[in-house]
Amino acid sequence: MLMGATKPVRLQPSSQWAVDYAENSCRLVRIFGEGKNQIILNFESEAPGMVDMFVMGNPAASIDSEVYGRFLPVQGKPMKGEAARSERGPVVLWHRVTMLPDDFADRFEKEDGEAGVRPPPIDLKRRDEVTAAHRAFAAQANELEVDVRRSRPLILETGSMGEAIKAFDKCSRDSLKDWGVDPDVEEKIVRRPWSPDVRSWFGPSDYPPGMARTGAESDVKVRLLVDATGKVTKCTSLSHFKEKEFNDVVCDKFMKRAHFEPAELADGTKVPSYYVNHVIFRMAR
Repeated sequence: MLMGATKPVRLQPSSQWAVDYAENSCRLVRIFGEGKNQIILNFESEAPGMVDMFVMGNPAASIDSEVYGRFLPVQGKPMKGEAARSERGPVVLWHRVTMLPDDFADRFEKEDGEAGVRPPPIDLKRRDEVTAAHRAFAAQANELEVDVRRSRPLILETGSMGEAIKAFDKCSRDSLKDWGVDPDVEEKIVRRPWSPDVRSWFGPSDYPPGMARTGAESDVKVRLLVDATGKVTKCTSLSHFKEKEFNDVVCDKFMKRAHFEPAELADGTKVPSYYVNHVIFRMAR
């Protein structure tokens, strides 16, 4: 367990934090260590509040497929990540990093709601509380502990992440304008676009034939723009994978099959918004 880990490998920063306003996402990057011990810490957000994180480099090598990490000293419950390899070396990836105290994170898990039932409207005051907790968490976090070797974890000495995460969150908000979404309206939405049957929109027959023949697999993220009637007006692939066929089939099926109950304000007014989905293509085993 992380709590019992001893003699960690510590890496200090070898670059400043850098925020990248990329075409379809925001990135926050910093490099730690040097030479063979260099590692990259990367946060990426395709929409406000939706953050993935990875560390990449030789020190991230792990014999386990699951790797745990946590922000010190503010996070007790570790985050489960996935170990993989890339062209640039070992990688550990964490999906949907919330950067919130444990009690807030636990509350989110309990409020996911019942399958097939639209969640009730959120409390905007509570959202403000979550935002304040997120900012305090980032300001207090000064290390990232990654349990790549069980008894000898890797620790990135980030220092306070408050200002870096603040700039990163601003990038995510600013990006809404580039998509044609009003960030001021977004902040007033109490119910997100929703559909009870998203899983029914894709099936085995939608696997691209060319990719199936070669055994190719992929994870495809897409962002949909949803108008005030619930109609999808645009689909943008956010995937980093090179196989264009996967990206094309996902957007094609969403545009043809998807329909939502639109986003709503507190008074029930229907408004345009966006929806992000993750489609996984895996061969049968």
